[in-house]
Amino acid sequence: MFLVLYSVFLNYTAFMGIGPITAAGQRKLWAISKNMATVDMHGKYEHVWGQLNSRLREIEAGEDGLDGALRGLELHQKEAGFIKLALSSVERHVFVHPEDPSRFFRIQFNPERARRFSGAGIVTPPPGDEVKHDGCFLCRDNIRWQQRGTEMGYEVHLDDNRYYAWMNPFPLLPTHVVIATKEHTSQEWPVCEKGSLDVSKLLNDLVGLATRMPGYLGFYNGVSAGASIPGHLHFQFFKRPDKDLEFPLERVAREQRKGGSDVMFVEGYPLDVAMWTGAPDDVIGLASAWIADWAARNKRRINALTANFITSSDPHGEGITLYFVPRDRSRTHGDGLSGLIGGLEVLGELVFSSAEDKRRLDRGEVDYYSLEKTLACVRTPFFTD
Repeated sequence: MFLVLYSVFLNYTAFMGIGPITAAGQRKLWAISKNMATVDMHGKYEHVWGQLNSRLREIEAGEDGLDGALRGLELHQKEAGFIKLALSSVERHVFVHPEDPSRFFRIQFNPERARRFSGAGIVTPPPGDEVKHDGCFLCRDNIRWQQRGTEMGYEVHLDDNRYYAWMNPFPLLPTHVVIATKEHTSQEWPVCEKGSLDVSKLLNDLVGLATRMPGYLGFYNGVSAGASIPGHLHFQFFKRPDKDLEFPLERVAREQRKGGSDVMFVEGYPLDVAMWTGAPDDVIGLASAWIADWAARNKRRINALTANFITSSDPHGEGITLYFVPRDRSRTHGDGLSGLIGGLEVLGELVFSSAEDKRRLDRGEVDYYSLEKTLACVRTPFFTD
């Protein structure tokens, strides 16, 4: 095992263009790899974590930035056997509007995703460890023993906050990473007792991460809006697929902008969507203020509401785009879809994973209109007054 991990590090440095490795550097990488292979036997999780994070931080400090560090973590987790799915096995289907080819939805048939709730880790900690926060799968103290030392993360510094980046073992798209708070903090969005809402800190962290990850899409799925682990605050990020750079929601918004609209509200989409584009600080300020006003107008029903936030950073340095989609907590699924409707589905790419989903695809029961109807099942209007 440690021979494999050693070769992974050598291949990764070559892949990243770091250059030739000295003999001393090879001995250092050999030692790191050997420790990784024996992490369970010798209880070296903390030691290996430190060495891995030190190496990934060196990569982040270089020209490849946080993207390079996350790709390094992804490569390590594949070789360690923690990432269970090769994206080459995923089927993707496009369904175009019969009268308007600029409109489309996508299906991702990803049967391995159905396994993610079956539990790959152990549930009883070994002597010397204990269950924290009911065994939360995003708490590092649990992960260390739940995954028998195979799951490693990367500590991300964001202003004064600390997050851990964990690779998703059943990814939806390339470099699918979960970025979770270091502390066990609820995924609930900050609604106070009087019904007011301040999402500025949440957006500051989500947008702050996005600015360091051009070419990625980032999500906050609220409780009952696609969040599979509601007890621990986390975001999800993944790289845009090479062949399908634009998602259906983005296409609709782009076409609307071409028509001269500022696109505060996206029109002609099965969900209510607000959108802001510009410099990160401007987007955070405008969105936070508008959402606070929105929450005040929805005071009577605010505790029944949740949301999806989706953000991306322009790889050419032209700013940030942020989408806000209100959700009703009682509407978590859409007709004809076995899974939850989260951020990816809101973007217009619906994930099929069950045998029944596959049968519907094979029987030709899925088309543009059926997918539009599925998304419309969770549509939540901005206002009811």
